[in-house]
Amino acid sequence: MTKGVGTMTFKREFVSLLHLNNVMYVPGLKKNLVLVATIEDKGYDVVFNKGKGYLKHYALGQVK
Repeated sequence: MTKGVGTMTFKREFVSLLHLNNVMYVPGLKKNLVLVATIEDKGYDVVFNKGKGYLKHYALGQVK
């Protein structure tokens, strides 16, 4: 059951913070789930390779 909704901020190297709005807090959830579509809506491609996730910004071309 969702106990709250708020904003989540990711600190990234060399670029500005990434803010995700309307993130739900679910007590007892053992894994953090970030919807890939939400990150894509922020202008990023999301790629998973060999157990790691990478973000590439459409406009900037930066890969993290």
